[in-house]
Amino acid sequence: MKPIDEVLQSTARALGQSLERVFADLAVLAGATTDILAAPGTSRTKLESLRPVVEDIVTGQAGLVDSAGVSVTPGLFADAGAWHQWWSLVGGKLVFIPHNLNPASINYYDYTEMTWYERPLASGQPELIGPYIDFGGADMKIVTASRPVLQDTRAVAVAGADLSMESIERTFLLNLGRRDEHVALITETGKVVASNSARFAPGTRFEGPRSGPGSVPVPVADLASPRWHLVADR
Repeated sequence: MKPIDEVLQSTARALGQSLERVFADLAVLAGATTDILAAPGTSRTKLESLRPVVEDIVTGQAGLVDSAGVSVTPGLFADAGAWHQWWSLVGGKLVFIPHNLNPASINYYDYTEMTWYERPLASGQPELIGPYIDFGGADMKIVTASRPVLQDTRAVAVAGADLSMESIERTFLLNLGRRDEHVALITETGKVVASNSARFAPGTRFEGPRSGPGSVPVPVADLASPRWHLVADR
């Protein structure tokens, strides 16, 4: 059996490489959105031409990426106060997912209050958020990768992708293998993303030490600092 430190490093690399492919795809989506927004017209229908780009992402990363799209800053379009252009694979086909964007509705989906939207818009940097329950959206526990869409140097929208918790867990467990040690994949705030032990359920708070020996960051080049760590409770 390989030493646990070696296994943690290889597992972190595998997870990081998987996430880097997502962020690379989001860079393409953000660039395409910038080009579309620069073209004449102030209607939200402009974003429908992003469909082929999103289709390439969700089919190319099938299993990991559940859905993807773009959310714009309110007031950007003349025919919508806010707009969330989002698609998902349903039965093998790319389907536009409507969201309730009416502030007066009890089911109002206010994406502008979501961390995956707020952070990249404010920082101008990519972000990895979750796991969280996307109430009013996917209505399930997900992780969202996102990055800002820029016009000149101003962030005017956010390109994002919802990631499958099951796929992340599979990558984690496949690379970790069978171990005696209890290992958890945790976020920067200590929330468990995946683990090989019933002691650390996904979505709960990891109560052990988050740094020091037995803690390995998941490297993602696009992120300013590691958002996830692997932690072994020896």
